[in-house]
Amino acid sequence: QIKNMKIVIVGGGTAGWIAACYYARFNQNLKNEIVVIESSKIPTIGAGEGSTGIFTKIVNSHFSQMGINEIDFLNKTSSTLKLGIRFKDWNGEGKDFLSPVQPTETTISSVDTHVLVSHILGNYFDSSPSGYLMNNDYSTYSRSGSTIMGHSYHFDAKKVGEYFKEYAMKAGVKCIDTEVTSLNTNKDNGELDSVETTIGNISADFWVDCSGFSRVLIGPMGGGWNSYEEYLPVNSAIPYIQQYENGETPKLETLAWAMPNGWMWQIPTQERYGCGYVYSDKFTTYDNAVDELMKTTGRKIEPLRNLKFDCGRVETPWVKNVVAIGLAQGFVEPLEATSIHATIIQLDFLLTNTTNFALEKESTIFDSNINRYNEFVGKFFDDIKDLIQLHYITEREDTPFWKYCKYEMKRTDNVTDILSICKHRSPSMLDFNFYHGSGNWGVWCWSLIGLGHLTKEVAKNTLKAYNNTDEQILNTFNGIKNRNFKNSIRCMSSKDFMKTLLNKQL
Repeated sequence: QIKNMKIVIVGGGTAGWIAACYYARFNQNLKNEIVVIESSKIPTIGAGEGSTGIFTKIVNSHFSQMGINEIDFLNKTSSTLKLGIRFKDWNGEGKDFLSPVQPTETTISSVDTHVLVSHILGNYFDSSPSGYLMNNDYSTYSRSGSTIMGHSYHFDAKKVGEYFKEYAMKAGVKCIDTEVTSLNTNKDNGELDSVETTIGNISADFWVDCSGFSRVLIGPMGGGWNSYEEYLPVNSAIPYIQQYENGETPKLETLAWAMPNGWMWQIPTQERYGCGYVYSDKFTTYDNAVDELMKTTGRKIEPLRNLKFDCGRVETPWVKNVVAIGLAQGFVEPLEATSIHATIIQLDFLLTNTTNFALEKESTIFDSNINRYNEFVGKFFDDIKDLIQLHYITEREDTPFWKYCKYEMKRTDNVTDILSICKHRSPSMLDFNFYHGSGNWGVWCWSLIGLGHLTKEVAKNTLKAYNNTDEQILNTFNGIKNRNFKNSIRCMSSKDFMKTLLNKQL
């Protein structure tokens, strides 16, 4: 017999309200009570955020039965499309490379022939359909208003949280405006029975901690912490807003611009750029970092605040009847837009792979379920750590920060292995952990080639080892060029897309 459960999500924001929509999606024919506790006194920063391609699935597929769709989402959240990331000056001044949202069509093959032949004969990022559009200022929307290929989004995270809140509450999720002040655990089994708040006691059967860096539930419940400090060099961020120039049409890409002591992001929304400088306070001060920003960009900077963070993850994200999601579970850093991506993958695994929260509590909370989830999330975050570290292993050594990254930073075992492989052959999908949401070869290849770790000579030798002749390599390359041309002539330019979007004509 099904016993109705009460699920309480602590913390609103993007993670909390996406989680609420997930639970509401699975709760349509059930009578579980779903509650979000959030405080209107805790401010959120909408300095601009990007996502990965997985985000489009929750907008266009997962939550479609709730009335959510892409056009509605774009219009209500001031979002723009994201075709990829432009990495500027990472391997030295004037040296850029792209990281498209969409992988190549051969990325799941043992050897990715498309990216390798494009690397040998042209722009390797053109091997990605969205990479070509990105590099030539196209959108992924056809002139008829339909999407042709993969993209993601740029948005104001505050507006996105409010957007999902609206639809979650329409689906029956309740919201309580208060703050958690203390926890009441069961003396017999250690589970969380209830929390004390500024308006009284709230109880639940299952708890989801989406309280961000505060970790108000998982911290006291004994989740622990696994720091990535020795593997990732940044620990501070200065978010700020930058207005568009008159007549400026933003590109449909995130800019990640390498700076003297870290890197700067620039994300276009419909209204303005959301920006920030991610830096290491071990190599520069806050005031010097602001000066570096103004000197590099040539603009006056008005910081919103100075954020401090510890890269890492909760050691045990699911403890008893409490699970941490989003920033409450871990934070690697903003590079590659993995934060919301991680939230979605965690929820996918939690609600479709390991748990059936609709059943009685005993069928959801048991050791095998918990252990399986914790093992997956730990591996998932550690793989992100490896991907992010790769970006800091460059030829730059013009400042103490970049010298540290090149010569002193402790490298992860996986990064060491992949860089060693690149000296002899191209890595393939089989060299990476491959699972739902993983950042495998299809993501790694852009940085490995862009930073010079995988040379044209090694790429060509790899193809030759698989019996690819010079003629076959040329034919494959010409086929990619032909496909890109046919795709592009069907698409609106990025300028026309933005004009159509801003005029609400989509």
